[in-house]
Amino acid sequence: MTYVSKIIDAFGGIRPMAARINKPVSTVQSWKLRGSIPDEHKPDIYQASEEDDIGLSKEDFFPTPHNVCEAAE
Repeated sequence: MTYVSKIIDAFGGIRPMAARINKPVSTVQSWKLRGSIPDEHKPDIYQASEEDDIGLSKEDFFPTPHNVCEAAE
């Protein structure tokens, strides 16, 4: 599972996340397919996750080689 999949799943899926952050479904879907979220969108997504008490940490948004390897297992 990629870090993007973890974030999207935490929001309840592509459509719920897109609605929550006011982005088109196709945008969030492309992030999932690409396996990355552009850095300029991460602060807004993190803030939404905090406001909704979704349980994501800042480390979930900025993968390190260590947590990227864990996700691939």
